[in-house]
Amino acid sequence: MAIPDLSFSIEIKDPLHGYIGLTELEESILDLRMTQRLRSIRAPAGIHQVYPGADQSLMGRLIGFLHITDTLFDSLRAEREDLLKARLVSMFLTISRGPWSNVMEEYLTVRGRNRRTRAKMAVENSPATEIIENSSFSVEEIVDVIENGISVKGIDVDLLTIPINPELVDSLERDAYFAGVEYAQLEYRRLFDATRIAKNKIAVERGSVYTLESYLSAGANMYDAVYYHKTVRAAELMLLRILDEAASMLFEFPREDSKEFLSIDDWTFHDMLMHLPEDPTEEVKLAAKVFDSFRNRYLIKLASSRAIADHAFLTKLATPDGLYDVEREIAEEADIDPKNVYVDYPNRPSVEFYPGKYSLDDVVFFERGSRGYEFWDVMDLSLIARSYKRDLRPVRVYTTRGYRSRVKKVGDRLLESVDIP
Repeated sequence: MAIPDLSFSIEIKDPLHGYIGLTELEESILDLRMTQRLRSIRAPAGIHQVYPGADQSLMGRLIGFLHITDTLFDSLRAEREDLLKARLVSMFLTISRGPWSNVMEEYLTVRGRNRRTRAKMAVENSPATEIIENSSFSVEEIVDVIENGISVKGIDVDLLTIPINPELVDSLERDAYFAGVEYAQLEYRRLFDATRIAKNKIAVERGSVYTLESYLSAGANMYDAVYYHKTVRAAELMLLRILDEAASMLFEFPREDSKEFLSIDDWTFHDMLMHLPEDPTEEVKLAAKVFDSFRNRYLIKLASSRAIADHAFLTKLATPDGLYDVEREIAEEADIDPKNVYVDYPNRPSVEFYPGKYSLDDVVFFERGSRGYEFWDVMDLSLIARSYKRDLRPVRVYTTRGYRSRVKKVGDRLLESVDIP
């Protein structure tokens, strides 16, 4: 299908996708300081500690996300106005991200300011608000599609939850390219061409089952090799600990007004942590010490790891209080300060992607037969899709140098006690 006739005012060269055009409205939003700051935010935050070439910023992801969103909605035969709305939503979802990208995502999400909420705040109360008001769209329209999705063929497509996800497609290709790994082999254009909306679900042609599986496999491979790499996560856990200890010093929490939050980047945090105020609190001094170790790649070390299927234990880890209780329990038994213990699990907001992040329940395969269209649940035809439903999560225990042997004994004992054979 031909791309709807969009009038572009600028083209930007992307190393993955070639020249990407932006409309006049999109260019105006791109030129704002709150958007340009994305050039100084690494994403994902810890990947460069393992793969030196993976030093890319959120600016590249913004352009890539917009381009892949355009490609998907064009394949779904969206109307021109809906396609333009989808492109704007992709921009604001990226603009709403903060310093340390995926790490900040977890810090804010568990405190009631998830990405959707922040994107709506950026539309309603930021330098972009007036630009939108002077366009063919209203602020209310853009807020509505951020909140409810973009209407295509009778269903609302939510860019944050759609299982064939344009942001994930760009992230997999971009991170694999800059990290120099070969794990993200996927034919997204063929996948999009084989995708339809039917029975109020995302439907993929049955003959393209292997194309869908290549997409699912790419996600699983990048999760294993990059996003949940033990050293990548060690670096990101240290940044998360800094936010837990001293976030109030680093930035103003985005409550009703996100303007201050949308003005800061990684270098803002770097400067503050390298130049402490006079008479800093113990929390601030600890944050600065952790950041100095992060900056010099003096990272925490993996002490214990085990794949856990116990639902109650995994549910406990998914809450801030439960996670802290487990860290404190390990620290007390090892006779060390709880601040020297870090527990990690994969399905948390700071992990860029993990299998199961996007539900496949609303995806079906279809085929046109002699009696009309037939549909199959994706789990019935794809073993790889079925594997995404497994309740087995690798839980890890990290600690600072010098305590590894003590924490390993306690961590191994604790994880074995909750493991289900």
